[in-house]
Amino acid sequence: MRIIAIVGRSGSGKTRLITRLIPALRARGVSVAVIKHCGHGFDLGGENKDSSQYLAAGAPAVGLVGPTERALIHRGGPEPSLARLAETWFPGAELVIIEGGKGEPGLKKIEVLRQGISDGAETAPSELAAVVADGPVCAAVPVFHPDRPDEIAAWLKGEW
Repeated sequence: MRIIAIVGRSGSGKTRLITRLIPALRARGVSVAVIKHCGHGFDLGGENKDSSQYLAAGAPAVGLVGPTERALIHRGGPEPSLARLAETWFPGAELVIIEGGKGEPGLKKIEVLRQGISDGAETAPSELAAVVADGPVCAAVPVFHPDRPDEIAAWLKGEW
């Protein structure tokens, strides 16, 4: 399993890039899974849903199971390592993409830059695997345009 984090400022195009990378990777036969890091928390269902009521009542975890989907909400304790979650949750995936996780040390990262939103890469050079930018960038790593997900997918499958 390989793990790569897609990082960048809010509005830079991380989600758009990932939604375009998934089919490009799948077309190349790569099994891919995604973890979305929600630094500000999230709500899966809303306060009037049963699952939210169970959590409010003190359940440390609630599982949701439907005919084609499953989810687990686990509360409490410190935030776990994203890489460890990737290995635990998706043992059969060849590639796990993490949206976010810029603060987790040791993860290789692709930083997404967008003109008017971010001026340059903020990722430590030792963790920066590539840059995706809609404008000119000088970098010591591969630089891709966000409208060329096939090139990024080929790089992720092969060289990286």
